[in-house]
Amino acid sequence: MTERGSAGWLESEGVTALDASELARLVDRTSERELRHRLIGGVREIALREIFRRMPEYLRPARAAGFDAVIGWQITGARGPGRTVDEYWLRIHDGHCTVISPQPTPPDISIRTDPTTLLRVVTGNEDPILALLKQRLTVRGDLAQAARLPKLFTTGPT
Repeated sequence: MTERGSAGWLESEGVTALDASELARLVDRTSERELRHRLIGGVREIALREIFRRMPEYLRPARAAGFDAVIGWQITGARGPGRTVDEYWLRIHDGHCTVISPQPTPPDISIRTDPTTLLRVVTGNEDPILALLKQRLTVRGDLAQAARLPKLFTTGPT
């Protein structure tokens, strides 16, 4: 069992084996400072890849009916030659969500945040509207569609 404030569970690729409920519980029990410290380097890459790999699984198809948009996510704090952000793009169309490669044209909705805020939002441990108000998350593009996004996905324990 992980002690409150510890992020030992983020030490390895074990994060990929966690179910949504366990991940939400561990994120809730881990301090903001510890999450920020751990979500750098290789662990960051593993966590981000896993978050976006799972996104299609958490789409609520009935709520996504009629929603058609490409969402570009920019996750700050990337390290590497010429990199400051990692980009992940999703296409939601006809009740389905697909991870796609970044396109040459701008996405319909662009969301920029840090990896800690992203992890806290997708696990239901932080309200995306509060993150927006606290300027930990920014949104550009079709704001009417962006306002619908939190209702399209399940978050946290199911």
